[in-house]
Amino acid sequence: MYHIDKPEESTYDKFRTYKIKKGDTLASVARDLGVEADELRWYHNMYCEIQDLIEADFKSYSRFLILAPEKYIEDRKEKEEKKGQKVTLASNHILPFVADRINKDYKVQYTTVFGDQVDTLEMETSVKWLATDKNSFHLFEINRDAIKVNNELPDTVMDELAAKTAKVLYPLKIVADNTGKWIAVYNFDEIENRWKDIKEAILDYYEGEVVENYIDHADYALESSDSLFKFLASDYFLRTFFNGIHVGYTANFSFKNEVFFPLEKDEESKFEVEQKINTLLDESNLIKVEQIGHFVDDGTEASFGFDPWKGNYKASYFLDEDTYCIEKVNLECNIEYDEAIKVIIQIESIKKEEN
Repeated sequence: MYHIDKPEESTYDKFRTYKIKKGDTLASVARDLGVEADELRWYHNMYCEIQDLIEADFKSYSRFLILAPEKYIEDRKEKEEKKGQKVTLASNHILPFVADRINKDYKVQYTTVFGDQVDTLEMETSVKWLATDKNSFHLFEINRDAIKVNNELPDTVMDELAAKTAKVLYPLKIVADNTGKWIAVYNFDEIENRWKDIKEAILDYYEGEVVENYIDHADYALESSDSLFKFLASDYFLRTFFNGIHVGYTANFSFKNEVFFPLEKDEESKFEVEQKINTLLDESNLIKVEQIGHFVDDGTEASFGFDPWKGNYKASYFLDEDTYCIEKVNLECNIEYDEAIKVIIQIESIKKEEN
């Protein structure tokens, strides 16, 4: 009824293709292949040359139709079959933490808003499971690529210093418990030794009060494993990714919870949230976990006659329904001080395209 061939043109050699015959239409080929016409058009148009774009139907000179890889089609069919499927939890309604399946690269973006000041940080971060001990503590390695500030690479002395002193931390090895919550730094000695070399190089190249402040700051953070842990407690990626969402939920997939988050450096803001799992897979067949709630004022301001501070917290985690690994996170929290302060964190796994 139909055949799949390689085109004569080398442009499409790397693709699986269908050779268009006389009398073929997009609808008839879609019917023969058992694929939706819109799906065929969409995939072809993603990879074809401009002159070969398909609009309503094939052009008179169209010779080849680029087809999706068989694995891609199988995955799409599997997703369609799973659409609307109920989320599966472990016993006691626990969301599983399958640590040994985590080996991913993520695109990470932070947007901080303080009054009228808006800054954006972008980077790529990798998370790789290394080992699990008998007590179900998991060892991970974190690596971080070049950081962009407001869409530009560091280009000032201060930016360069910040980048150099931050580089000492990576690769960073951390320990997470069986809920996926970060609890310790594992390779403090390695980091301390790296700092000795980097510190010497910085002092050889830079001089002045700014440099001394950076050196003092780093020395303080690296006094001990505990001081480094406290310093890294304000790292948005670690606190967002290793949030400890893999816990037991109720029979209706939700419970009340308290979330602490470093909205400001070295300060923990407390939020009361409803933590819940959507009972059905979303349109991308991912498990959606949400934490939605409000800031809890400690009453300090009220005791001086000021109105209590207000704020909100919303985090949405999207997990693979087979491995329970994080595919995407959107987190936003804010507090209304004299000037509003807000943090928006976006984490998304980097997919490797297959042709």
